[in-house]
Amino acid sequence: MARSTNATALTRPTVLIVEASSGGIVGGSLTGLVQQVRGMDGDWRPVMALYERKAIESELNREGVRVFHVDRWRVPKEHALQRSSGYHAARRVGAVRSLLHLGRQVVRTGAEELPAALRLSRIIRAERADVVHLGNGIRANFDGILAAWLTRTPCLVHVKGFEKYGARERWAASRIDAVVCMTEAVREHCLRAGVRAPRMEVIYDALAPENFRPTVARDRTRAALGLDPDTVAFGILGGIQEWKGQGVVIEAMARVRAAHPAARLLVVGAAHRSGVEYERRIRARANELGLAQHVVFTGFRSDVPDVVEALDVIVHASVRPEPFGRVILEGMLLGRPVIAAAAGGVPEFVDDERTGFLVPPGDAEALAARMTRLVADPALRRSVGERARAEALERFALRRHVDAMSALYDSIADRKKKR
Repeated sequence: MARSTNATALTRPTVLIVEASSGGIVGGSLTGLVQQVRGMDGDWRPVMALYERKAIESELNREGVRVFHVDRWRVPKEHALQRSSGYHAARRVGAVRSLLHLGRQVVRTGAEELPAALRLSRIIRAERADVVHLGNGIRANFDGILAAWLTRTPCLVHVKGFEKYGARERWAASRIDAVVCMTEAVREHCLRAGVRAPRMEVIYDALAPENFRPTVARDRTRAALGLDPDTVAFGILGGIQEWKGQGVVIEAMARVRAAHPAARLLVVGAAHRSGVEYERRIRARANELGLAQHVVFTGFRSDVPDVVEALDVIVHASVRPEPFGRVILEGMLLGRPVIAAAAGGVPEFVDDERTGFLVPPGDAEALAARMTRLVADPALRRSVGERARAEALERFALRRHVDAMSALYDSIADRKKKR
């Protein structure tokens, strides 16, 4: 992309935002960062580095944001030794397992992370970045931490998950300027694991109404999705992976159909590369349960606001603790009631029975009970959706998020200047 020629933009301090996800999908991490970039019309100039090409880059292009691509070779998770029974027997010995882990870490640092760090360093110097913002946590962004250290650039790491931490991550955290946690639950997880940076901030993700609004009439989208006007449609949105719980919702849908045969479920999203086999299994399970006409797999959709607008209820069903759950916020913003798994950071912003509904993770029976209740009560769907929208507009305003991030950039950049 061409650099902006606007004189004001060129004189603003620069933040290099690094998003290192792979797998061929656009996840919540990248979506949140792009929303932030779209709201940054103030003192900071954003530049982005991605580790693979993403469909969402067209949005960045429209915002005039310069995008770089960093090639990073990744140590394969699968290897020939895994087919050996002797290898697995050896791994059961603690000392051997520790030695294998250390060896893999050495290979990963030398062959994967250090080369990527050097590539990032060149971008940092070329763009004269004043701050580096790493968007995927300490483990996934260790190369970014190395790059910031090599270039002596202030660095913050955005932690958006419940990662496993070891001595290396604790060492890295103590040498960066700040850790931004997506929720209080994430912050508490970091502290329990001994991950402590000079600053530990909780800044919720946000979403501006103008950046997430339908462009097609609800009736037209529903018709295109094969939904009749009177059909109550549930939707689970996101990359298809086992931990996202699409299979749980399909099990629940079998119970819902028994009481309300006209109800439909949309599984919206493409399979992550690790979820291809899982998608095959849940499609087969839907057919086995007699749901072939009741469950629609839409594949990847770029028109997510239109799809959310077409649905009646959003379902979030992650079977392990979700740090945030961006799709919950998207549903709330468009006034849709959300049924969400009560784990991780989700209970921090879903008030059960007031702005949404909470169910135990992985509990298809409890989920079906909530779904069945909402099919039968359109007034409840409407009232909860209205309160959810008001909550989203107040607590998760994009301006609030951007101001908090910009203030943190200012703080760590000033600290560097004083040093």
